[in-house]
Order: sequence, then C-alpha cells, then structure tokens
Amino acid sequence: MRANLFASGRRLDTAHPRQEKDHSSIVGTHKTSRRVHRTHGLAHFALGLAAVLGWSVGSFIPASATSSPSAPLGWQTTWTSPTDLANGLADNSTIRDIATVAVAGNAVRLTFSNLWSSTATTFADVTVGVQQSGANVVPGSLVPVTFSGSRLVTIGPHARVTSDPVAMRVTAGESLAVSIAVSGPATVSVHYCCYGHDDSYATSNGVGNLSAVPAGTGFNTQIPSWYMRWLSVISIAGSPAQGTIVAFGDSITDGFGYTNNGYSWVNALQSRINLLPASARMSVVNEGISGNTLTVFPPRSTYESSSGGVPGVTRLQQDALSLPGVRAIVMLLGTNDIWFGAGGVTGHPIPPYGGAARIEAGMVQVITATHAQGLKIYGVTLLPRATSTAADHDEPENWTPAEQSIMNAVNSWMLSGNSGFDGVINLGAVMGDVYNGGCQPTEPFAAYFNPDHLHPNVAGETVMADAISTTLFGMPQAPQVPQLVTATPTPGCAGAILASQILAAGRQPATTTTTTTTTTTTTTIPTTTTTRPTGLFAGRARTHAALALIILVVLGLAGFALVRRRALRRRSERRRAMQRANNRRPTPPSPRRPPPRTDPPSH
Repeated sequence: MRANLFASGRRLDTAHPRQEKDHSSIVGTHKTSRRVHRTHGLAHFALGLAAVLGWSVGSFIPASATSSPSAPLGWQTTWTSPTDLANGLADNSTIRDIATVAVAGNAVRLTFSNLWSSTATTFADVTVGVQQSGANVVPGSLVPVTFSGSRLVTIGPHARVTSDPVAMRVTAGESLAVSIAVSGPATVSVHYCCYGHDDSYATSNGVGNLSAVPAGTGFNTQIPSWYMRWLSVISIAGSPAQGTIVAFGDSITDGFGYTNNGYSWVNALQSRINLLPASARMSVVNEGISGNTLTVFPPRSTYESSSGGVPGVTRLQQDALSLPGVRAIVMLLGTNDIWFGAGGVTGHPIPPYGGAARIEAGMVQVITATHAQGLKIYGVTLLPRATSTAADHDEPENWTPAEQSIMNAVNSWMLSGNSGFDGVINLGAVMGDVYNGGCQPTEPFAAYFNPDHLHPNVAGETVMADAISTTLFGMPQAPQVPQLVTATPTPGCAGAILASQILAAGRQPATTTTTTTTTTTTTTIPTTTTTRPTGLFAGRARTHAALALIILVVLGLAGFALVRRRALRRRSERRRAMQRANNRRPTPPSPRRPPPRTDPPSH
C-alpha cells in the first residue's frame, strides 16, 4: 500500500500549472489509503479474534462433541488396586498378580506401589501376559515390561513407579497376568481384600525368577492369594472408551462380605456400562479400601495399621485425582468414621472424631480438591446399618441411636443441595427396609445385606449399581442388570416410594433436570433428592452458546470490513486513473514572440 501511494503521488515543488489540483488529489488518495489500512487491520483483527474464540470454544467442548466417538483419548485408567498395608516378606521369588481390564486398548502401562515399605524394593524382571486359568498364562502372550528402557527397576521407600508403554492389544473383560521377579528381600505392599477371590499368586522364597514361565506349577498354592501384591494401576491407550470413573470408598465399595468374593457395585456398574457400544463406555475403577475412613483419626483408633489404609482426604490425590483419564469420582465414605468415633476400636467415644460436622468438613475438603482439578464428584448417601452380634459377625459391632443420628445428619446435609457435590446418589434410601411389607428406611433390608447388617451382599451391590444413572457421566443410559432377589416396594410407605423413584432414575434416558421432593412423617431418613446434572458437561452449555454468538458477531464485522476495504480500494483506483488521464493532456504552446525588428542600415 505504501509503495502504491508513493508511486501515484507527485512532488509538490514542481512548477506545474496543475500543482494545486494535484496536491488535493494526492491528499485525497492518501486519506483513502489510510482508510484502506484501517479497514484491512480491522478485518485481520476480527478474523484473528474469531479464530482465537473458536479455539477457546473448542477447548471447552467435551471430547465426545469435538471428535468421533471412536477417537482415542490418550491414556486412561482401566484397573486399580490401592495398597493399604504391608504383609509379609518376599525374597528372591516371583509374584503373579491377576487383573481384569474394563475396556479394550492397544497399549498398557503398569504402576507398582511400595507405599508400605520403609526400604527400597527391586524387581529384576516384570512381564505381562493374558491369564489362562489360575496362575497359568496363555503361552506366547508374555511380553517384557521396561522402566526407562531397563528390565530392572528399584522403587524407593513409600514410592511408586510406572512402566514404559507396552504394545499389547487387550480386550474388554480380559484378565492380565503381571509377573514380578523380586530381587533380594522386600516388604510386600498389598491390597487386602477379599476372601474367596484369587487376585495374586506367589512362589516360595528362594525359587527365583519365573516371570517368563507361562505355566503356574511353580507357584505355591499354600500362600494366600486373596490380596494384590504391589500392582496398583493399569492404564491403557488406543481405547475407544471415553475415560474413567473412580469409585472412592471403603469395604462396601471394595466388595468385602462373606458371600461376595470381592464382588461390589463397581463390578455391577461396569457390567451395565459394557452393554453400551464400545465407543460410549467408560472404565469404573475400584479405589475402595476395607476399613477406610474419610477423615484423619488419632493413631490406634482405627484399623489403619492392620487394614484401613490411609484416610480418604489424604489418599485422594494419589488414588484418584492423579490417575490418567479420570472424568468423575463417586464417593461413598463416612460410615467407618461414625463407628470409630463412637469407640469401635478404643471402647469409648473420641469426639469430635466421627461427628457429623467433622465428616461434612472432610467431604468439603475432597469436593474442593476435586473441583480444583476440573473434575466432577458425586456423593453417595451412607447406607443403613444395624448392630451385629457374634452369631452374625466374627466380631460384634454395636450400632447405637447416637450413631444413627449422626448418619441421619450427614445424609440430610448431603441431600440439602448445599454440600457442593455435583450430584448426590441416594443409595441409602434404596437399601432401607422398605420392601416386602417393611417400612423402616433406616434399617437395612436383610435380603440386600450380609449377616453383619453392614456390608451389602451380591444382590445388594447389584441393586446399588442399578440405581446409578450412567447419564450423570455423559454416557447414554446403560441397561439395568437383573435383580437377584424379590423386593416389592411396600404400598403406602414413603420410603418405598422414594426408593422406587431412585431406581427408576437409573433406567431413564437423559432428560431435562428436575428436582424430586418427597415428604414423610413416618421416618427420620431425609427423603429429598438433589438436582442431578443430565451430563458431565451440562453446566457449560450456556457458555458455549454465548461464545458461539460472539464468534458470529465477530465474523460479521470481519465480512463488513472486507467489503468496505474493497470499495475503498476501487474508489482509490478510479481517482488514480482520472489523475493519470489528466496528466496526459497536451500543454498549450506558448505564444510566439515576434521576430526582433531590424532597422535598415544608415547610409
């Protein structure tokens, strides 16, 4: 533009008769060019702003909306086992852990925990393959695992280590066998649960490295196998699944129970989700620890040293927020806080531990930390429980009216809408004795519980999973799985009506969010459900619409600026053409002077 301007200009000190006219023309052309400059700059600014806003909107839209459902989302967690205590000593032996992945993928990474050892632990070799049966591995499926390129790895005291990616195609529901050759003596960090469920196999000490041997004959069948050793997380890549839901809880989530064999609502919910198309699924990983509390207790007042693990507020980052691909957390914690605070271990109450205010404060702490990482968290109301005797349980556990009042207060606060949870799933109402003629919502429905009146059995864990709407997590509504016992809601019982409504919500497709309120005077359990979002990203829809409108306005301005620029350029070109035409007109000839007069010579 500047070159064109100077090329069309004229020097203002020439003695041309049209100097003044040319000067005005040059000034007009210069003004036009400045307008073109301004319009050109506005157009570029508008287009640039539109591009930036477009990128911003794209970054806020969930992956399912910005890409095809089958597009891989990077690494996502598909199996977990939080370590909760130290158990035994391994010395030059081999461990073979068995883990079932929830969704398919084409690469895996393994994380090992040395959390409960005060000394370093060295693995001489690690392999991963497909379980055939028991400790046997499908021949030809074993793949070596490396750590920063090395087969040998040393894990520091109370530390964790994650392997390099292993190229290995896995299918949903496939059980992997992870073999660990331990070099020298090592304290074993384990996840202790659950009887009747074979999770891990071990050789006797001194047997050496069997990690590359598919046959399981070298493993000692007399060594207990119901707890996981060292293996803590399996994440996958190249999966069509849409991320991970973390089930964060205690023994109810863990699957503890005499008849459960490790089966919990996590397994049942995953079974529902696996009925959806592969590209719509998510992994539900189990971060339950038997005996776990939400809040921090004084030493020796809980099961922390013998099971129980690290309190929820302390282990949240490591066991939930740091996991790859996490989209949401579902938390069921607090019942152990009440029982320990009432003196379950010490024999006498230890207030304020286990009080409603302390439990609620712990929940707020977890909610705040979760939201700080941009994740959703859903709370589950505490389940009904009752006193168990020696005939019901290996150790009697009292449940007093004072403890029940604390549970009622916590559940009321959760359901009030003021807790900060992104939604509350009222499973406490579903598990009450409101079926087959009963109407005591604060008492456990016997057909849903183990004999200890505390831990749900397989039927109870199944109905819990059926009451959770998968639309909360941005998935389609997954079909419910068949119930295992007959449970007919008691006619005329308000608690039964509420339980029916919650179960119905678990099978309804995603609709406009509503609030359901049921009032009763025959029970002390809160019966108000809080508003549930229809999708994981529903709260951002209004922001997306506003940003889209801004983009449309900016693009409109850009279009106007470009049209205006073209008009000004055409006007400038017409003026220059006229100026060139005027400059080519011939200059009138100067009048000739008469020839000089010559006088005749004098004679």
